[in-house]
Amino acid sequence: MARIERRFVGGFTVQTHLDRYDIAMILIAGLTGALVDYLIMGSPTSLAQLRDFKPDDSPLTRFFHAHRVDSDNRLGDVAHAPFDAQTYKRSGARIPGFSPDTHRDLTLGHDPLLGLVFGTMDIMKGTVTTFGPAGQRIVLQGSHAAVANPFAAVAIEVAHLLSDAFTPDGLPAPGWTAANVLQFGSLGANNETVAKDALKMYEHGYDSRHFLTMSATVCAVELVLRAYWSLRNEFDPEYAEDLRREAEIACSSGIGDHPRYEALAFGAHAVAAAANAGKVALAGGNTLVVNYPEWLRFIEAATKFGRGRAVSPTDVLVRRGLGNAEALSRGWPDLDVDDPEFPSIRLSSPT
Repeated sequence: MARIERRFVGGFTVQTHLDRYDIAMILIAGLTGALVDYLIMGSPTSLAQLRDFKPDDSPLTRFFHAHRVDSDNRLGDVAHAPFDAQTYKRSGARIPGFSPDTHRDLTLGHDPLLGLVFGTMDIMKGTVTTFGPAGQRIVLQGSHAAVANPFAAVAIEVAHLLSDAFTPDGLPAPGWTAANVLQFGSLGANNETVAKDALKMYEHGYDSRHFLTMSATVCAVELVLRAYWSLRNEFDPEYAEDLRREAEIACSSGIGDHPRYEALAFGAHAVAAAANAGKVALAGGNTLVVNYPEWLRFIEAATKFGRGRAVSPTDVLVRRGLGNAEALSRGWPDLDVDDPEFPSIRLSSPT
């Protein structure tokens, strides 16, 4: 009766009711992610190992770094990009902060995510887009002529990223170059800014290949949640009906935007992110143990959870009314007297 009442009661917001199994699965999924985060680091057994952790201490990252190609490879020979410049084209003076070890983290064109936009623009203009000491965006003259064809520019950008991805220095993690605008903070023993610390993390191997390693934590959490979702839908008809009703009100088209799954994902990734924060604290502020993909997924889950609860009250009322009308139009389910589960009345013989 309580489930039926929740299903048809009115309201002004998109709500979902998490039962005890949902809560338990949030904890199980979050702790599974925390366990995977611990295992992919090489399972440090002491605080000293945790505080000295480097990406190559992870077996999977070490495997990725061991299987690499030379910086001078065939793909790189046909995909020259202007943002590979480390000196001013006319004067020959070195660009401040640029070196063979740092220029990829300082140029937006080498970012696997941002490079698809800014790197393509640099190729079309023959420029280098980087950041100044105050975090401002600076556009410099590049090392190659502009490419007017946008399709050719995109092809060159993708090919250039692939040519650098498996070289010894690799590429920064997706979106990592944006940290160069964070010219504030005092991290570590040297009181370095966030941008400076992010650059040092990249120099120590915190690159796109280590990003793939850390993504195993996100995959583990999502795998547990989606397995639970599928099994519960299969074996609990009442639960499946609740989900169908909630999807109608929220106008969700799949699992990812379903209000109950958003709540499950938000809770599970909050647990996994909190476990990673605790690990950073135990590591004495060693930022190399930060699980960047997990924090990105947690921020995304929190944003989706909050946005889903910010739907207009009028829209929610309209959706609830339409859902109730549809349910009433279906009426009572057809009863089959031959169904073995149909209740029967048995008359007892008089005593």
